[in-house]
This record gives sequence, C-alpha cells and structure tokens, in this order.
Amino acid sequence: MNPLEVKSDSQESHEQQSDQQQENGQGNSGVDESAVSMEPPTTTPSGAPMPTTTDPTLIESWDRCWALVKVTPSDFDAWEELMRLADRQDGGFAPGAPQANISNVRTIYDAFLNQFPLCFGYWKKYSDLEFLAKGVEGAIEIFERGVKSISNSVDLWVQYCSFVIEHKPDDRDAIERLLHRAADAVGMDFMPHVFWDKFIAFYEEKEEYSKLLALLERIIKIPMHQYARYAQLVATRPLKELISDEMYNKYKVQLTATEDTEQDSDASKEKNQEQLESEMRQLIMEAGSQIHAHTAEETNKRWPFEAEIKRPYFHVKPMDIQQLSNWRRYLDFEEAEGNAERIRVLYERCLVTCVLYEEFWLRYGTWARSQSNLEDLRAIYHRAALMVPPSNPSLRLTLALVEEERGDNEAARKQYQTVLEHLPGHIETIIRFANFERRTSKDDLSAAENVYASQLGLDNVDEVAQTAIVTLYAKFLWQIKKDVDAARAIFKTGEGKFDSRFYFSTYLKFEMDQPGDDYEKRVSGVFEQVRYSGLPESVKNDFNQNYLDFVMEFGSSAAKYNQLEADIKTPSVYIAESKKRAAAEHVGDERANKQSRQDDVMMDSSADGLVVAEGQATGAVGHDADAAAYGQQAQWGAQVAPYGYAVGVSLRV
Repeated sequence: MNPLEVKSDSQESHEQQSDQQQENGQGNSGVDESAVSMEPPTTTPSGAPMPTTTDPTLIESWDRCWALVKVTPSDFDAWEELMRLADRQDGGFAPGAPQANISNVRTIYDAFLNQFPLCFGYWKKYSDLEFLAKGVEGAIEIFERGVKSISNSVDLWVQYCSFVIEHKPDDRDAIERLLHRAADAVGMDFMPHVFWDKFIAFYEEKEEYSKLLALLERIIKIPMHQYARYAQLVATRPLKELISDEMYNKYKVQLTATEDTEQDSDASKEKNQEQLESEMRQLIMEAGSQIHAHTAEETNKRWPFEAEIKRPYFHVKPMDIQQLSNWRRYLDFEEAEGNAERIRVLYERCLVTCVLYEEFWLRYGTWARSQSNLEDLRAIYHRAALMVPPSNPSLRLTLALVEEERGDNEAARKQYQTVLEHLPGHIETIIRFANFERRTSKDDLSAAENVYASQLGLDNVDEVAQTAIVTLYAKFLWQIKKDVDAARAIFKTGEGKFDSRFYFSTYLKFEMDQPGDDYEKRVSGVFEQVRYSGLPESVKNDFNQNYLDFVMEFGSSAAKYNQLEADIKTPSVYIAESKKRAAAEHVGDERANKQSRQDDVMMDSSADGLVVAEGQATGAVGHDADAAAYGQQAQWGAQVAPYGYAVGVSLRV
C-alpha cells in the first residue's frame, strides 16, 4: 500500500460503520436528514485524515501539505511542515491523547521515512514520540527500524544504546547484545569514539575487566580519529584490568627470578611490589607498541581523505566536485589496501552522502561481484533500487540481470516493468526486457515480441524514441523471429514519418538481405524515401553514394544510373522537394539536427549495431538549516542539479 494512502483509524472505523449500515438497510434513503446530527468530517478536501483541531488555519495548512506530498513525495519542506502541524493537534501525542492524533503522526512519519529512510535524526524523533504513546517497547520498535534503514549511523546507535541502558538497566544481557551489534555496525567508522566510550563505561560499571580488556584490545587496532587516546587509556588502566591472573603470575615469576632473596623486610617487599607492577606494565606496553605503531600508521594513511570529507551526513544539496573526487580517491586507496571489511565499511559510508549518485552504487556492485557473493551483490542493488528513483533506471536494469542470474525471473521481470511504468519508451530498458524474455522463453517469442509491441504508438513517447522502437521491433521480427513479412509491415509504419539515419540504414539492410524478383524495386524504394526525407544533406549524400553503388551492382537500367549520377553531382529537384516537405510538416533545422544528433549517438560504426546513451538526472531542493541538523537526504528525483552520467550500451540483438 502506498504510505500516503494509509487511512486513519477514525476514518476506517467510519467507513466500516457506513458499510455495515448499508448492509443492514440503514442508509440515508427515507430518512429525514435534517433530523440527523451531522458528524464531523473524517477527511480533509484532499482526502487526508482530518487533524483533531478546530483551528481552520491549521486544517487548511494540513490539507495543503497533504496534497503537496501526495503529488510530490520528494517535497521535503511540505513533509517538515506536516510534522510540525501534527505536533499542534489538540490533545498532543501521549497515551491519553485522541487515537486520531497518534494515527495521524504515525502515518506522517511512516510515509516520510519511507521516502527518506536515511534521515537518522527523524528516526530518533519518531522514537521519542512512540515512547510517549506506547512506552519503552514502542520506542525500541522504531529504533530497530531506524538502525535497519541506516545501519552505519554512529549517532543513531549511540542514542539507541543510551535509551536501552536508561530504560532497561536490569536487562544486562540485552544491553550487552545491543552494544555488540552496534560495535559490528559502526565500530570501524573513523569517528566512533562516542560509541566506544559508552561500551567501555558499561563494562567498567559492571566491573567485568576481562571483557573490558578484550574490548580495549579490539579498539586499539582500529584506525580512527582518537586512536591515541585509547592507547593512552590502556597505559593508565589498573594492572588487574589489563592482564589476567594467569598472565600476572607468569610475569611475576619472570621478573622475580633474579631478585635477591635476602630482601625480606616489609618496606622492601612493598617497594618490590611497586617496582614489580611498574616492570609488568612496561612489558605490557612493549608488547602493545607494535600494535600502536601499526594503528598510527594506518590512521595517518587515511587522514588526508578524512580531512576532505566536509559532509559525512545527508543533505539536500548536491555534492561538489571536490567532495566527489575525494570519495573516488579514498575508495581507490582502500581497494588497493585490500582489506575487504574496511572496503565495505567505506562504501557504506560513501553511500550515506552520495546515495543518489549511481556511479558509486555501480562501483560498489562491481567490487561486490569480485568477492563472488551473489546474494551480497543482489542486496546492494536492491537497496540501490529503493534509494534511487526509477527515473534513473541503470541500477534497476543491473538488478534485473542479477535477479535473472540468481534464477528469480519474476523478480527480474518486475524491475523491467517498473522502469517502463515510469519511463515509457525507454530504449535501453525495452531492449533488455525483450532479450530477457527471449532468453527465458526460447521456444515462445511472443513475450519478447509483446515488449516491443506494447511500446508502439504511446502518446507520451516522443518521435525519436518511437523511431528507435519501430526499428528495433522490426529488426527483432526479422533477425530473431525470422518473420520477414511482419518485419516489413513494421518498417512501413515509419515511411514518410521518420527522418532517422538509424531507421533508414536498418530498413535498407533488411531489404537488401531479402532476395526475390522485386529486389531492385524494394531497395530502390527505400533509397528514394531517404532522398525525399528531412535528413541533413550531408547524411543524404552518404546514402546517395550508396544508392549509386547499388544501382551499378544490381540495377537493370543504365539510364537510371546516369540520371542518379547526374542528380548526385548536380543538386536536383530532390533537394527542393525535401525542403518543401520539411516546411510543410513544420520540421525545421532544429528538429532535423536533434534527430541527427540522436542518430549519431545510436549508430555504431558497424552496419548491424547501435549505441544508446541514456543520461539520467536527479536533483535537490534546498531547505532551512534546522532541518539539515536532522540529517535529511536530497530528495529522490527532484528538479535541480543533474547527477546523471552517460551509459553506453551496445544494442545488438
């Protein structure tokens, strides 16, 4: 269900009551409506659930914002205003509040976080509200959803752990499990010190020194911003926290083996004990010095890249070139280092900030494939498809291929269908979808053919795309299905309509590949269409020379060859006629140039191939600084600042 269409409890109850009355014959028919008290409306004019307030200004603003987010779910400002309005409902948000209040707030936050799942600050705010409404378990439920949506947010994990420690202090095992989950999720971040401090404090309070020692040994090996502080922390901990009793006795034997046995006074014993522990600590520090030096070296390697990261959180503004370049270089460095765990952590951090940039998702997928784990690869592209809108289809198309590779053809088919629902006539998707159906149903090509047929003649597909669809459909019927008559029929639908070098080149190759008594007539007919078309004269000249060669090699009339040669060398009536036709159809130089540019992109240097370059664009809309503090993300598929890049795909069937 679309989260924007979730009904409030009161609305649903009202509808159920109305349905029940109709079933029981208790409708309004025959009833004096003036005698019936009017119940307050359960929805606003836009169909949104009615807020519990008598303030007409609030209701008007509420209705306006709901209408905005329903049409444009990426309008962050409208969502933000909706959340503020929800806080102003009569009765607030608490266990004793009207049920409609709670339902409205949940509907808003669920829909908003479905649209912006990486906004860690709003997960925390939602958990605070649920704590008021449902108590501890309600807040924990939201925290769980939050850390699942943005698993590498140090801030959100710290807030979650702090909440559980405060409100479930007696459940020691649950706290420890949660801390370990958080450590696995964010422990290798470059600035995780707030979390590690909390974990250390937990073991200190419980006086579990053996576990604390193991934790410190883990921490001091991690390259991070405050690595030196943790190394110093180890040096200052009480000796009993640093080594086990077994190790203590081992060191003691080692250090006292050469001591003078005659020194048995109490003062000497006390002095020797202090000296013994000092020497033990020195041995411990020497043993850890190599670890410390290695951690320092690894931290310093990464410091230049980390210093250039100006925005490690979400924001609606697009990234600047320097930031993008830094992420690329940082990933290059980490991949060269070869530590798979650190590489994965860095990709996850990068995709917090660069989530809308397909480049980084595709790069992450390429690296994941090198690890030979198809399920991990699928999970990456599945997330990408959720984060990046279908208007940027490259990631969904890649996911479709991965799903097919896994053997889940229905999941693959769904990805192609989703793209075409949002981008009808998208050439790359049509070709990939048709060839997917061809591969999965080798004995029945009807499904593949239907992909092309379903995209013909759509009102919301421009002429350039329609030209490609007709040409590719005919090519499929000719080369794959081997149905020459059907292919010719499709080609003929473009006669006198399309001024496309790709269309005419493919049409000519098709007719020249078909033998028969009318061979010369058919091929010449296509060449003649080219001569009267609105193609640029430079393109026509190329076709004319090919036409001349054809007449020489296959023609039956010298007179025709002589006339054609004269026309080519001396511009004839054909040029005037083609210009007249273009003017009559309101096709000027701009349209011809547009088609020519598209053909330049689509046509390969080979006679039987083409290349399509699909540029995708998304963008962002600004908002105030207070909202940015909650870490909101750039809206999905907005109108400003292109993020897209060209994707060259060979479209050979």
